[in-house]
Amino acid sequence: MKLQLFVICVISVFCVSYATDTCYSSVKSVCSSTGSSLPLKCNSKYGAFDNEDIMKNVQQYTQDHILKSFHYLLMSSYFGNYEANREGFEKLFRELSDDAWEKSIDLIKFITKRGGHMQFNKITNTENAYDSEKIFEFEKHELGSMAKALELQKNLARGANNIHKKILNTENHDSEVASYIENNFVHKHSDSIRKLSGYTNDLHQLISSDDASLSLYLFDEYLKNTV
Repeated sequence: MKLQLFVICVISVFCVSYATDTCYSSVKSVCSSTGSSLPLKCNSKYGAFDNEDIMKNVQQYTQDHILKSFHYLLMSSYFGNYEANREGFEKLFRELSDDAWEKSIDLIKFITKRGGHMQFNKITNTENAYDSEKIFEFEKHELGSMAKALELQKNLARGANNIHKKILNTENHDSEVASYIENNFVHKHSDSIRKLSGYTNDLHQLISSDDASLSLYLFDEYLKNTV
């Protein structure tokens, strides 16, 4: 134990730091103490992640991706059953579900990289909460499900823009976090929204024709072969 304290003290001597630095101050406290119970406050948290409000927003955004991933998965499962039998819709919503899930994992990795941690039990999500018993009242229809997917993607895009705005307008300005949100979410959500809006409008025009059943079948085949 004495050897460990000696090593910490030696490292602190050669570190170039300010006296007000939290890590450096904690190291000095350990070196000047005869006990070993004092914790080292050395982590990778800095910049925007020093702001607890921004940290909570990123955690909330991560949970939004997880919830929407399950939402898309339910929609995919419905259209993949033997009654609906819409393989194209099933494939599209499964892709959206997988993408939201992968982004949530990437967000958690980024949070831990920047010295934070994910706390699911301290996050409330009343805005995006939904009743699982009523989820398919309208979404079980092809056009309704496409419109709902577009709405979910727009909600995620708004979340990314809100985080980006707060980072730019806070004293804890952080170029890396802003760049991460912009490159991995803002631009990609824009592309996804454009694609889903096109699908929704095309589908609306097709089912307005005289032979809506054939149009739905052909549109589903198109999704199956292009998504």
